[in-house]
Amino acid sequence: MYLFFVATFLSIFATCVMSYISMATPIGPWIDPTIMLCGSLLFAIIRPHAYETSLALVTCAGSIGGILATAVAFSFPTLYFLDPSFFGNLIAHPFQFVAYLAGLSLTAGWFGIWIANILENKLITQEKLAFPIGNMVHGMIATHHNMRKAYELTIGFISSCIFGIVQDVGHFIPKTVALLSATSWRYFSIPVIPFDISPLLWAIGFVTGHVIALPLAVGAFSRIAIAAPINNLLFNHLSNTEFNFAFCSGIVLYSTLIGMFLTAQKTYASWRVEQWASTSTQLADMWHHLSATFWWSLSELICLVLLTCIFLSYLGFSIACQVYLLFLTFIFTRQITFIAGRIGLAPLGAFATFVMFPALFIFDLTALQIVFIAAFVEICGGVAADTLFGRKVGHLGNISHARLKYYQYLGLIVASIAVGIIFWLLIQKFGVGSLELGAYKAQSRALLVQAVKQVNYFAIIPGFIFAFIVQSLGVNASLVLGGLLMPLSISIGLITGGILTLLTKRKEEWYPLWSGIFAAQSVWMLVRALI
Repeated sequence: MYLFFVATFLSIFATCVMSYISMATPIGPWIDPTIMLCGSLLFAIIRPHAYETSLALVTCAGSIGGILATAVAFSFPTLYFLDPSFFGNLIAHPFQFVAYLAGLSLTAGWFGIWIANILENKLITQEKLAFPIGNMVHGMIATHHNMRKAYELTIGFISSCIFGIVQDVGHFIPKTVALLSATSWRYFSIPVIPFDISPLLWAIGFVTGHVIALPLAVGAFSRIAIAAPINNLLFNHLSNTEFNFAFCSGIVLYSTLIGMFLTAQKTYASWRVEQWASTSTQLADMWHHLSATFWWSLSELICLVLLTCIFLSYLGFSIACQVYLLFLTFIFTRQITFIAGRIGLAPLGAFATFVMFPALFIFDLTALQIVFIAAFVEICGGVAADTLFGRKVGHLGNISHARLKYYQYLGLIVASIAVGIIFWLLIQKFGVGSLELGAYKAQSRALLVQAVKQVNYFAIIPGFIFAFIVQSLGVNASLVLGGLLMPLSISIGLITGGILTLLTKRKEEWYPLWSGIFAAQSVWMLVRALI
C-alpha cells in the first residue's frame, strides 16, 4: 500500500514542478531522474530495504505527471494570448477550468498510453531503440547497491550542483557564451550557447551516443546550406519561419508515407508467414496473441474513443474534426516516440503545430478548439514517449509488465486531476504573461496562429525531395528533422555530447557520472525557477 501513496505523491510533485518550470522557462526537461532521486530519499526514510523494483515502479508512475504538465504548459496558455476575455472568464470559474484540463489530460494521456502499448514490442524488443532516459533511470537505480557506480553518480551530481551554484550565486561562469562576435543575416545568425543548460544537453547527447551526432549535424547544416538558399532563390517572398515550417512539413509527410508503407509491408509479410504456419503450436500461439492482446487493445481503444468523442463533442468539435485529430495524433505520436527512442528528446510542439496548422483552414474553429488540438497532440505524444521510457526501465529490470502498466495508469489519473488545480493556483497568483509565468512557448504558438494565413504549400515540395535524398543516403530523415527544428544552440550541445562518446572505449561505464549530471541539472532548474 505504501507504494501507492509514494507513487501518488511523486506524481503530484512532478506535476507541480513541471507546471511552473515549463511556464516560467521555454524548456521542459524530462523529470524522470529527479523523480528517481526523490523516490530513493523517500524509501531511505520510510522503508530502508525497499527493492529496486519498487523504486522503478514509483518513478515510472510519477514521471507521467511531469511530461503531462510540460505539454499543458507549452500549449494551453496559448488561449490567453488568442482570446484573453474567454481565458479570464474560464479562470473565474475554477471548477470548469479544472474539469476542462482534467478531461483533456485524461483523454489525450490515455490515448498516448494506448499507443505506447501497441508500439512497445516493436520499438523496444524488435528495433531495440535506446530510449535514453529509460536507460539512464535504470542505470541510476542499478547503482543503488553498487558502491563504485554510486560514487560516480554522486560525483556527477555534486559537480553539477557546484557548477550551478558558481554560475547562479557566484556569477563566475557566464550563462551564455557567443561562439563569435554577434553576426547575422536574414537566414542565419551566430548562435549564443546557453551555457546554463549545456551540461544537461551534453549528458543527453552522451547517453544517446554518436548515432545522433551525424543526423543532427546534417539537419543543422542543411538549414543553413540547403533550406536557406532555396528560400532565398525560389521562395524569397516567404519569411525564414514560414519557409522552414513548410520545408519541415514536407519531411514529415515523406517520413509518414514511408513509415505507413513499411508498416503495411511488414504486416503483410507477417500475415503471410502466419497464414502458412502448419503446426498446431504456432496456430495456438497466434490465437493466444489475438485473444490476449489484440482484443484487449481493441476494447480499450473503443472505450477511449467513446470517452474522447463525448468530451470533444461537448467542446463543439465536429465529427470530421474529431476523426482528423485522432488519426493525425496517432500518426505523429508514432513519429514522436521513434525520435524519443533514438535521441531522448520529443519535439512535441513541432508535431502539434503540424496537426493544428491544416485544421485552421479545413475547419471553422474557435480559439479554445485550436488550443485543444495542439494540447491534445502534445499530451498524447509526451505521455506515449514517457510511458515507453518507463517500459524500457521495466524491460531492463525484468519488472512485471502488468504491474508497471498499473502504476503508469495510476500516475496518469493522479496527474490529470492535479494539473488543473495546480495551473489554476499558479495563474491566479502570478498571471499568464507575467515575469514569473512568461509562457514563451504558448506566445510563439499564438503568433503562428495569428499569421497562419501566409503559408505557401508549394514550399512543402523541396522538403519532401530533401527527405527522399537524405533517406536514400542512409541518414534517418526523422532524426535530421530534429536538427532542422531545434535551435542551433541546442543542436550543438547534443552533438557535442554525442561526439564525446567517440573519446571513450566503453561509454556505458560513464553512464552513472552523466546520469548524476542530468539529475542535478533537473533539480537545479527547479531551484533556479523558485529563487
